[in-house]
Amino acid sequence: MGMDKYFVSEIFRSIQGEGNYAGVNCLFIRFQFCNLTCSWCDTKYTWLRKSGTFKEYSKEELRKVIEDSPCHHIIFTGGEPTLYRLDELAVTGKKFHVETNSSILPWELLNINLADGSNFSRSAMDMNIIKHFNWVISPKLSNSGQSFHENKLKPWTEKEFGIFKFIITDENDLNEVSKLIEKYNMSKDRIYIGLEGTNINTQLKPELVDKIINSGFNFSPRLHVMLWGATKGK
Repeated sequence: MGMDKYFVSEIFRSIQGEGNYAGVNCLFIRFQFCNLTCSWCDTKYTWLRKSGTFKEYSKEELRKVIEDSPCHHIIFTGGEPTLYRLDELAVTGKKFHVETNSSILPWELLNINLADGSNFSRSAMDMNIIKHFNWVISPKLSNSGQSFHENKLKPWTEKEFGIFKFIITDENDLNEVSKLIEKYNMSKDRIYIGLEGTNINTQLKPELVDKIINSGFNFSPRLHVMLWGATKGK
């Protein structure tokens, strides 16, 4: 795929449901295509060319959408947004956020083939621009069914921008997180833990949240799941 093309699954206005900006009024730009296929993913329609519908935008078209939005906060999500040159979408007067699975380093050259044969190539993003983005870095634990990209996590921990968000299903996953942050000397202040699931019952687990709190991590409520479940555009 060329660097000047942006494949977008959906654009919508909602609140940020997770992480360090939970509750903030935002414009979401959800990109199509992902290099992972997590077992519990709630946006599987963004994975591949035939897994959902999407629209092609030029850089200029997508920048205009961003400029015209009344929202101050713009969230790039997916799919996997780092397949695209996000730095070239930055406009003045907006705060940009990126939700990434952490397996692609935006400041490096990219040339990758996806499961459906699609190829994505782009040049490195401009660090002087993306260091001002709020990066929500979400490494996938063993509960996702994906191989852990250990060689990609360490470079993220050496950057000062962004937070780390882990999705857990039980206490064993929490132990896995603890081992990772000890190995990479990650600050607990930057760790947010969310609960896997797509309905309100999966989010109301006070005993598990107590363990998150007692472990010294931040808890990331999944407000969109609690309010709307698995509804698209929310």
